[in-house]
Amino acid sequence: MGTGEIVVMSIFGLLCVGALVLATYQGAQMRKRVANYAALHGWSVSRLGDARLNALLGEVSPELDWSPNAVMQVEGPPESLYLFGYNVRPKTGRSNTSSGRACLVEHAGRVHQGPVEIQTRTPGFDRLVENRVKAGGEKFREEFTVMCVRPEEALRLVNAEVERILLEHAAGPSWNLSVAIGGRGVLVSSHWAETDQEWDYLIALARRLRAAVR
Repeated sequence: MGTGEIVVMSIFGLLCVGALVLATYQGAQMRKRVANYAALHGWSVSRLGDARLNALLGEVSPELDWSPNAVMQVEGPPESLYLFGYNVRPKTGRSNTSSGRACLVEHAGRVHQGPVEIQTRTPGFDRLVENRVKAGGEKFREEFTVMCVRPEEALRLVNAEVERILLEHAAGPSWNLSVAIGGRGVLVSSHWAETDQEWDYLIALARRLRAAVR
């Protein structure tokens, strides 16, 4: 092995160590922030959540493999509310894992068929989406993409109040958002929600959507 190769490998090794140290530090900082945030509100925190959360995730988003972490239980049964970090990937295929923070709210009303997924629209991406439904008004369709294997369910759930709530988000914070409605739950997730204020907003948004579809 030549001197040049040794130098390159040494630099690569140092970069890997640096990345690991940074990730460890950032993880520790996030755990501290979560603990402080939960303590401020008097909520419990668990590392992986509980069976009820996992069951609700299976109803709301059955095609994705969710791995919740740093789970805060904001409200208990019969209308539970969880705020948590996540890693998620499709159960089939080789798509990359994504991460962020999510709020899942349970409702005691009608069990919804679906699921219905609503995402911040990415121009051009629509053509690649399967099961897209033209739900909502023209302005709403400019801002969001709706997907569901049962179009009639999407048309029912994307009602005037859901449109209003999400268009307010598009006109306000406007960060990328994903909403899934199915079974007994509503799931709101985003990789943008990183601050205490954004977590407060995520909880409030999920509660409003729950009221709109119950």
